[in-house]
Amino acid sequence: MSGEFILVIDDSREIVRHLTETVLPSFGYHTMHAYDGQVGLDIIREKKPDLVMLDFNLPQMTGLDVLQQMAQESLKSPVVLMTGYGSELSAIEAFRLGAKDYLIKPFTVDEIVETIDRALVETRLLHDKAELAEEIRRLKVEMSRQNNEMRTLSNIGKAITSLLSVDDVLQRVLEAATYLTSAEECTIWLPDNEGKHLRPYDRQTSHRPNAQAPILPMADSPAGEVMQSGRPLRQSSMSGQGMKVKSGYFAHAVLFVPLQLRGITLGVLGVSNRSAYRAFSKQDEFLLSFLADYAAIALENARVFQAADQALATRLDELNTLIHITQTITASLDLQEVIHLTIQQVHDSWDIEASSLWLLDEPAQTLRVLTNVGTAVEQLSKIELKVDQGIVGHVVQTGQPLYTNDVANDSHHYREADQKTGFDTRSLLCVPLIFRDQVVGAMQLLNKIDGDFDVVDLERARAIAAAIAIAVSNALLFDEAESRKQQLEHALHQLDNADLL
Repeated sequence: MSGEFILVIDDSREIVRHLTETVLPSFGYHTMHAYDGQVGLDIIREKKPDLVMLDFNLPQMTGLDVLQQMAQESLKSPVVLMTGYGSELSAIEAFRLGAKDYLIKPFTVDEIVETIDRALVETRLLHDKAELAEEIRRLKVEMSRQNNEMRTLSNIGKAITSLLSVDDVLQRVLEAATYLTSAEECTIWLPDNEGKHLRPYDRQTSHRPNAQAPILPMADSPAGEVMQSGRPLRQSSMSGQGMKVKSGYFAHAVLFVPLQLRGITLGVLGVSNRSAYRAFSKQDEFLLSFLADYAAIALENARVFQAADQALATRLDELNTLIHITQTITASLDLQEVIHLTIQQVHDSWDIEASSLWLLDEPAQTLRVLTNVGTAVEQLSKIELKVDQGIVGHVVQTGQPLYTNDVANDSHHYREADQKTGFDTRSLLCVPLIFRDQVVGAMQLLNKIDGDFDVVDLERARAIAAAIAIAVSNALLFDEAESRKQQLEHALHQLDNADLL
């Protein structure tokens, strides 16, 4: 490390010039100088240099006099004493007064550099510790902020998924998006019946389609680009009016994210800053994308509920159960609580003999059981499948759900699992857990008691799996954030209690 300020106090102008103009600057040090002890002492008081190179023989005040005065005034700058041959005893007295090291004249450049490094080691360690402590404190604050954001998102998700009116869902999503990103305006774009145009829903139009507002073509518009690609779009332009978003509408910054469910884009959630010269950040994109995941589930639930006709009335209890499951498992960020609530809710809502949740280890391309009901827990927990093994592996590998009521004759069935657990699998339904177009695991239901698995069961399972994927992924992210926070707190605690050697 270099860049420290070194004060040279010596009555030899030749030595002072050699050190301050040639040697020390070549190693990156900044220099100051004085030709007598009194002036040097005044500079130490005022400038507090990182190191003092102090000559033993000085006019007005000797080097020892300067050291004595520094000790009396508790001046902490480390001192290297410079003395000639035959004056080594003076160095002993200098050490008693607090000098860090000494140099015997004439000295070489290597001796100067080595002595300075030894004298500054404690100062540098203290400096490094302070910087590290500050970095850890900053990271701790950042982790706390992220944890608070995750909790806020979880609460918003719980509120949104409890709504059964499309208008109410849209209103709550618009409010939440504006709050999370501090945006000036927010709009939800939904495709028309033909799928060629997008219609806006915003807070100014009471969240209903604005018949007067121009519709957007699916092509040649930022929202249409996101609708077609399924990927977020974040842009900014701080010059002039900004960028053109639609006819007659310009903004300095925009952020669009897709509303996706089971890999299908249902619409686009967008925020903009028209007058404020503030671009949206990567963190804004992260928060808005999480909100969009919740919004897609809530919007689909509300649409299904409001589109229900008289024939659906007989299954109203079933739909309410689905909503209750969604609310329950998205209400927590604790992984163990999420998976326990999930499997219990799923098992209670179907008349089945067993159910399980499987998590994908992406790097290893293997699957393991997170939790299960109805099968031997210890034996099943020991099973680790590759993604090309079993029905669950096939579902995770293809990303497509599968059900069969004749497991014995299904070529994908992993029979060793039944042998190890003692469970007799006769019928099976398995759906992938998909989070942002990525398969993260699967839910598996075994042996339906009151009949065969059918398409209705499959759709119910897929709806629940969408909520499970978000809940489990959020819980895993929260666990990771909490773990990192605890590690930082532990490191900070050790630094605060460490004794500097």
